[in-house]
Amino acid sequence: MNCVLKVNNVSKKAKDFQILNKVSFELGRGEIVGLIGPNGAGKTSIMKILVGLTRNYTGEVDLSSVRDIGCMIETPNFYPYSTGYQNLMYFAKLNGVGEQKVQELLGLLGLESAANKNVKAYSLGMRQRLGIAQALLKEPDVLILDEPTNGLDPEGIYEVREYIRKIAKEKNITVLISSHLLGELEKMCDRAIIIKKGEIIQCMDFGKDDKKEKKIVYVIESMDAGAAQEILREHGYHVVSQNGQEVRIKIGAGEKADAVKLLVSNHILMTGLYEACETLEDTFLGLMKG
Repeated sequence: MNCVLKVNNVSKKAKDFQILNKVSFELGRGEIVGLIGPNGAGKTSIMKILVGLTRNYTGEVDLSSVRDIGCMIETPNFYPYSTGYQNLMYFAKLNGVGEQKVQELLGLLGLESAANKNVKAYSLGMRQRLGIAQALLKEPDVLILDEPTNGLDPEGIYEVREYIRKIAKEKNITVLISSHLLGELEKMCDRAIIIKKGEIIQCMDFGKDDKKEKKIVYVIESMDAGAAQEILREHGYHVVSQNGQEVRIKIGAGEKADAVKLLVSNHILMTGLYEACETLEDTFLGLMKG
């Protein structure tokens, strides 16, 4: 991983309350990383430390490879009776950025057709995208987004998700994003950092393993599940479990077709076959119970 930002043993206290406790992680260039945890876990505290809004902490934040950080923490505020273009131009001038950059960002975030409309008429999703555009004005290496899909309808969530993925891919920008919508983070992120009571309790990597090499658990549904289990075991397949009308086997992705052929040739009628994936939500809920 081409590391762009490092957090090492960062801790923060408020009176007798430990907000963060020895938090450490790294962010790679161009990756999207989800920061996940219940309310009060310390997510916003970490983000505020990274963007310099909080300086009262111990530990180290290495930003030596970062030229600039863009951020959208909480709901962005704009002048409602000015257009999206006028709002962006105002912030562009404050940051010493020209009109060309504003036009580029309006295009990148899909706001060209709404550029000359007053922000008061924008949907919440459009305002969130305008907030992301504002955060990108100085061409940051790292973009930090705190709950960018909060309060959005499904269409707005989809729009913001797709534009975040587009930004990371086309601009090679590192994105650290928090959200309560775990299914959306799983679709969007390369990795997830799960935090509880100010401590990182697990990191999850999505989709970076080569599935040809990785062993995957498949669920086979059949009225003849017991017979299917016996046949698979006789032929050397790793049967994880058999329960009711389900058999679970752990195999390489390339072995799936052979397992199906074996069962069909032995007159086993299958009613379903799918990959058994523990979702981010499953993992998160399990960790929060612990």
